[in-house]
Parts: sequence; C-alpha cells; structure tokens
Amino acid sequence: MPIGAQRLCKNAGCRFRYIAFPNFELVRMDPDWSDFKVLLALARGGSVTGAARELGLDHSTVSRRLTALEEAVGARLIVRGGREFNWTAEGETALAAAQTMDTAVAKAVRSLRSAKHEAEGTVRISVSPSFVPLMIGMQASMRREHPRLTIEVSGDYSKVDLVKGEADIAIRMSLPNEPDLVARKVLDCGWCVYTSKQYAAEHGLPKSASELQQHRLGVYVDGMHSVPMLAWMDQQKGPATLLTRVDNLEVMSQILTAGSGIGVLPCFLGDPAAALMRVFEAPIGTNFGYVVYHEAVRNTLRVRATVDALKVFFAARQNLFSGARAASKAS
Repeated sequence: MPIGAQRLCKNAGCRFRYIAFPNFELVRMDPDWSDFKVLLALARGGSVTGAARELGLDHSTVSRRLTALEEAVGARLIVRGGREFNWTAEGETALAAAQTMDTAVAKAVRSLRSAKHEAEGTVRISVSPSFVPLMIGMQASMRREHPRLTIEVSGDYSKVDLVKGEADIAIRMSLPNEPDLVARKVLDCGWCVYTSKQYAAEHGLPKSASELQQHRLGVYVDGMHSVPMLAWMDQQKGPATLLTRVDNLEVMSQILTAGSGIGVLPCFLGDPAAALMRVFEAPIGTNFGYVVYHEAVRNTLRVRATVDALKVFFAARQNLFSGARAASKAS
C-alpha cells in the first residue's frame, strides 16, 4: 500500500481512519523492572491469586502486569490451567533473572544501610606523597577502633576528582572550588629554610636571607610557585647563584640531606630529619590543610569515622606541622 493511503472503517456508525506505512516494524518497549516482582510473587504464591496476596494487589492488576511483561519480552512465561499454572522455558529463565535481581537489590540495600550505621567498608584517602609515611600511624589506630574499616591511602600530586568519586576523602592544602565539596581545616603547615649539618659544617650558614645568594640553593620549578613558600627561595637568588631545581618535596629533601645546598621544606618533613637543620629558626610562611569530601558521603559512618580520626590525628601533631615544637626548643 503506498505511503499515505487511507482506509475508512465503520464501527457502530462511527467513522475513523488510519494511515498504513510500508515496512513498519513493531518496536518493543523495555520491560518494567518492577514487573519482575510479579514472577517472584507467582513463585511464592503458587497462583495468580496467591501472587496478588503477596503483592497486596488485586487479581486483575497482577494479570495485567504479567501480560505487560510477556509482551515486553516477547514470550509466554506461564501456561495457565485453572487456578494453577506452569512455567514455560522462557518463564523459568525470566524467574531466574528476577531472583538474581532480588538478591542483588537486597545485598545493596543491606550494604547501604550498614554504611550509615556501622563503620565498615573501604575509605580511599588521597594525599600528596609527603603525607603518606605519616598516615601509617593513623591507619593503625583506625584498625584498632574500627576493625571492619579498611583505609586505602593514595599518594599523588595530581588532584583527584571527588565529585566523580575517584576518592572518598582528600587532604588538600587549599580550599576546594568544586561544587558540593565539604572542607574542614585540620592543620597549619609551617615552612622553613633547611640545610644539612654536613653542608653547614663545610660552608657555614647565612646570617640573613640576603646572604643566601652566596650559597648553592635548591629551588622549585615554576609550576609549583602557586604556593608562595615554594617560590620564596627563587626570590633570594643572585645572578651567579648555583641552583638545583626540583619538582617535588621528596627530591628537595633528598638533595638537602645529601649536603647539596639550602632549600625550603614544610616543617613536618624538615624537622624530623636527623641530617637536617633549620637555617633560620622562624618559618618563612604558613598555609593551611583541609580534609575534603563530597556532600553526598558526609553522613555515611565510614566517612564520618575517618574524618573524625583525621581531625584527631592532625590535632595531636599540630606542633610538628606548624613548626612550633622546634621553635620552642630553640628558644
């Protein structure tokens, strides 16, 4: 029949028309997931009437939903025989799928509910590599307090996407600007000028910042200068100053320990190092550290327990991070 051909039909004196299109194929709709519950109810109830009781629905509604599911999957699922029925091969396949879905949903619900009431599961924490050795102690205390909670610490300078769930918690040295992130200030991080005791014995120490240009200096690459303390040493160099330029804190710590010059480190890295000493006692600056996590996980007990533990961990070590302990000893 050509496209647009019309047929006129009569029904009880009323006329209607429809347009027939060639090569038209029926497109089946995807099944409604909730209709699979009808199959579970049929298996438990043993009949359509029993299924209706299971679901709290009337007989006709159960029959209608079963028919809708059969039409959606394109197969007869049961063969009715009076009040009883028999499963077809396709029906048994569909029932097995429904049982698998029911088990998976029940497991997910239990997991989600326990996440709000029990501190268990895994919490992924993203930190810069310099924090990783310190986090070992926090992990040990968490194991004692929450034995069913696993803490995974990832040390990386790249910023993880908490919105996309790349980690549960991050320790950041600046306030986040991404939407829906919660930030809690947990530490003041002091920065000092350090060198090795070996270098000091061989070359002496500058008495002021203006004398630094007479020494070999360790400086950071320009890409790290968004943190003012990492740009500070570059501002002290002179035209003839010998420089070693690095792109992370760990390498700076290593070259200073090796006696290769003077550089800037955070106090929590420089003060505990037996081979290093402060060149100037007072910190050259301070920035702040934050525990950051997404709003969506703030009420899950595993995250709340970990955030609380991180607050306690950093509070107990505030002098280490700020540099106040070393300063007080020197004075």
